[in-house]
Amino acid sequence: MADKRYTIDGYGQLEINNCAFRRDGRVEAQCKLDATDFAKIPAENGMLLSIDPVKRTVKLPKTGDALIAINYSAEHLYETNKTGLKNFKLGLNDFLPRLGYLSIGDKFTTNCLAYDESELTDDAGVETAVKAAATTPLYGTISADTGAIKLTKTAPTADVVLKVVKPFTMPDGQFAAQFIVLDPHLIAAGE
Repeated sequence: MADKRYTIDGYGQLEINNCAFRRDGRVEAQCKLDATDFAKIPAENGMLLSIDPVKRTVKLPKTGDALIAINYSAEHLYETNKTGLKNFKLGLNDFLPRLGYLSIGDKFTTNCLAYDESELTDDAGVETAVKAAATTPLYGTISADTGAIKLTKTAPTADVVLKVVKPFTMPDGQFAAQFIVLDPHLIAAGE
C-alpha cells in the first residue's frame, strides 16, 4: 500500500529549529532533481531525499540508501499574489535544491508528512497521534512513495529515525510536527 500524504494547503514548509548542518557545512547544493522521480511531483521543503553524489542527482528515498538529507531550499516567490511559504516548490526546470545532512539531536518542524493508512487512518488520525506524542511515542522515517516524512507508531530499525517531539504550527497557522533526529542514517564509505 502506498503512503498517503497528509493534506496541507500548498506545499511543504520547513522551520529549522536547531540543525547542525547550517553551522558545520554538511550541505549538498550541487545535485539536480532526478527527472524520473520528480516528473509528476515537485520537491518540497521538509522532504527527506536521497543523494547520489556520483551521478549528482537527488531522488526519492529508498530503503537502504546511503545518503539521506532534508530539503531546505531557499524559498523564492514566483507570483506577486502568492507570497506565502506554502506556495514554494522546486520543479525540474527550477534551480538546484539545497539539502542538509541531519545529525543526532537536530530539531526541525514541518508539515510535509505522510502516513500508512493501515496505521494512521486519515489526517485526523495523524493530528491525534502527533498531539499524543508526549505520552505515546510517534516516529518519522523516509517515504519512498512521497518523499514526505512518514509517521509511524513503531520505531524504525533502518534508514532515518526521527521522533515526534510535539505538535506545532507553521508560520501560516497550518498544523505541523516538531521532530528530533535519533538516527540520521549516514553510511560511511565502504560499508
